[in-house]
Amino acid sequence: MADDTTSPSDAGAEPPADRDRSPEPVDMLRPLFREEPLPPEGGEPPQMWLWILIFGVLLFSTFYLGVFVGDFSPDPWLQSPEPVAQRAGPPEPEPVSGSQVYSARCASCHQSNGQGVSGAFPPLIGTSWVENKGQIIRILLHGMQGEVEVKGETYNGNMPAWGSILSDREIAAVITHVRQSWENDYGEVTAEEVAAVRSSTEGRTDPWSADELQRSENQTVSGGDETTAAMRSQTMGQVLYEQIVASASPHRLSRDTQ
Repeated sequence: MADDTTSPSDAGAEPPADRDRSPEPVDMLRPLFREEPLPPEGGEPPQMWLWILIFGVLLFSTFYLGVFVGDFSPDPWLQSPEPVAQRAGPPEPEPVSGSQVYSARCASCHQSNGQGVSGAFPPLIGTSWVENKGQIIRILLHGMQGEVEVKGETYNGNMPAWGSILSDREIAAVITHVRQSWENDYGEVTAEEVAAVRSSTEGRTDPWSADELQRSENQTVSGGDETTAAMRSQTMGQVLYEQIVASASPHRLSRDTQ
């Protein structure tokens, strides 16, 4: 017969677990709490090379704007130390070398030393044909033909015309080179003087003769050397003084007549 009494040691023991009992929701979620959460998709921090690239672009942009854009002023014409009107003018022409023009156009006849060829091409040193501006400009513009006496020797050749080939600046440069080279010591010839002679002789197609160039009207330059020298010799004070005297003269005349 079985003993239904329970021993004292069995009294404190827990009842056997019920194998058919369903787990609690907390028990099902407990493994999830032990795992670290994954970072969200697309939220990873940028890599170091990307930060360096961004910083480099910002630095270059700041430098470029500071150098080429100016001070962001609403008046862009004030950003340059030079006025816009001065910078908008035509560029200055390149200087013309009279020695190069002479070497290319004249040296084959008159020689590189200006001595010419006896009996064929006259010399260019110490002769009145070079000293007189009006004559030498006309010779370069339209040429010269027929007999001419230079330093006691007679020449009978044909000097070509360069007016249709060389510009006023080139003719002025080569004449100045001849007048100030070797033993010559004459003043320079300007492009304005050449242009004045070209204008006063417009329409001429024939070369000059020695007799024509000896006439007084063919030995001057429009504007006159003496007039030009007098204008250059006046100082600014003299010009202002003459203007004040001229403006005061009508008032003085009106007071005297009252």
